[in-house]
Amino acid sequence: MTSKEEQFTYRLVFGALFVVVPISIALIVASAKLGAASIPIWISVAGCVWLISKGAIGDAIAARLRGEVGPAELSGEALTELDDLRAQMGELQERVDFTERLLAQEREARPLGSGERT
Repeated sequence: MTSKEEQFTYRLVFGALFVVVPISIALIVASAKLGAASIPIWISVAGCVWLISKGAIGDAIAARLRGEVGPAELSGEALTELDDLRAQMGELQERVDFTERLLAQEREARPLGSGERT
């Protein structure tokens, strides 16, 4: 298993490759095509990044990068409710299967007509 420092490094590299680099390339291309008109675009992107970093999403990303957040665990009450929902789903599936069998028997029991309408 890798250490926390290695995991942190991998996450930083992943973020840089798949988030920062594409956005930077898009901004550079916009600057080359639009010239000075791209300044509001740069300001908007910087403002959005700043807002995201200061909000709950930024806090969650920072905690994840630091390795503070592990997999979510369900409480005992949630697990009990999940078991109840699974049981109800099983009962519903049995009812649907029973209904499908009844409908299939009914179709087989009906004689086919000659195809003429009266």
